[in-house]
Amino acid sequence: MCHSVTMRVLLLLSLAALCLLLHPAAPVLAEAADCIVSSAPHESEPDKPFCDDLYPVQEYSTQESPWRVGLSAGVGRRSNPLINADDIPIYLVVQLSYFGDRFFFDNGDFGWALTEGDHWQANLIAGIGGERSFYSSLNDGPVSISPGVLGLDAGLDPSPEPAVGESDGPEEVAQKVEAPERDLTVEGGIELLFSQGSSEFQLQLLTDISGRHHGQEAWGSWAVVHQSENWRIIPSIGLNWKSSAAANYYYGVEPDEAQLGLPAYSVGSATNVFARLSMTYSLSEHWQIVSLLQYEKLASEISNSPSVEDDHVTTAYLGLYYEF
Repeated sequence: MCHSVTMRVLLLLSLAALCLLLHPAAPVLAEAADCIVSSAPHESEPDKPFCDDLYPVQEYSTQESPWRVGLSAGVGRRSNPLINADDIPIYLVVQLSYFGDRFFFDNGDFGWALTEGDHWQANLIAGIGGERSFYSSLNDGPVSISPGVLGLDAGLDPSPEPAVGESDGPEEVAQKVEAPERDLTVEGGIELLFSQGSSEFQLQLLTDISGRHHGQEAWGSWAVVHQSENWRIIPSIGLNWKSSAAANYYYGVEPDEAQLGLPAYSVGSATNVFARLSMTYSLSEHWQIVSLLQYEKLASEISNSPSVEDDHVTTAYLGLYYEF
């Protein structure tokens, strides 16, 4: 409860301070290679670590249109830490974004540029919560196509799981238990972007504005951009803190959800850490080869939950990207 109140007060104070700094000038666009023009396309929340990293980063000043539309086809997978849950295939990734003078839309996230300096920018942002991809009912978005669509299901066991019946023993029932379903959440708050030389820093302070769990998150990362004529290589590290209300909503088990193999469990506040490596090789003005590797270590408060069977989440992708 103390963490929740502290985060809400911090968000309100930060918003008030930033509003006082507002000035009528339009945001600084890409005047230098290390400037920040949006919600850092190569940095994203841990809920969708593969998405923004798959898009070759181009400075806004080189775009005649504020729109960016692209498509990447390849092979990838994101592990699912929930019990008895399938990993998430990544075969098709869609890039759709718009960067106006102040308003921007970036693959489902909305933002408003508040103010900026020579090497920093502050935004108001809102978007869908990150853990949505772990729940099958929420994993039908445009970022992936089922294996069968591209004929890549060869070698997979097609036999369906038998239904849980009266003949199943306690151990068999426990093995078929799945994590409780969760609804979509919408999170909003403040984003701060900093750039110094080849280093880029990102900090997000978010709260649940959909009323699902009323929790908060703090997310930060540090990336170093290595740019050559054709290559763009970006290693980064970061962390994601979740309040008890947020972590418990996704990974806890309420008493009325408990069953054999899935006892009730309450999650406290938790901090995940991650490391990421994204690489882009330009073949032409419109074509690039893109790849991503990411490893996220889940906090023990989360991995100890009976609804979670892995203590980490991995993401890997290799594909061919075309920007229209």
